[in-house]
Amino acid sequence: MAKRKHQPPAKIRYNQTHPTVSIRVSKDLYDLLQELREKSGKSLGDILREALGKQAPTAQTAFDRGYAKARETFQVTYACSECGSLMQVNSADEKQAIARYMRENGWHHVNCPNK
Repeated sequence: MAKRKHQPPAKIRYNQTHPTVSIRVSKDLYDLLQELREKSGKSLGDILREALGKQAPTAQTAFDRGYAKARETFQVTYACSECGSLMQVNSADEKQAIARYMRENGWHHVNCPNK
């Protein structure tokens, strides 16, 4: 009788907490999965987790990160004149008031081409 190959305890624990899933699929489904994997750059495990709703879709995660970065870079805020907490510039009225303030107080390009 042949001896079993030695496995380190860490490998045994990993195998117990991460069991292998093996399924048979048609050639057409296999080709679709491979194409999706190549186009998306995702592993089959990631594709399965997304399909089960256990992982946020990669596109949504990327969108959320990009939105947060753009918000951090471009969002204009100012302090409330009553309580001092920050408010966001959202309405057309706020934008017009800011533009009027800037014109009245001489705001201009650092290197204005019209000077």
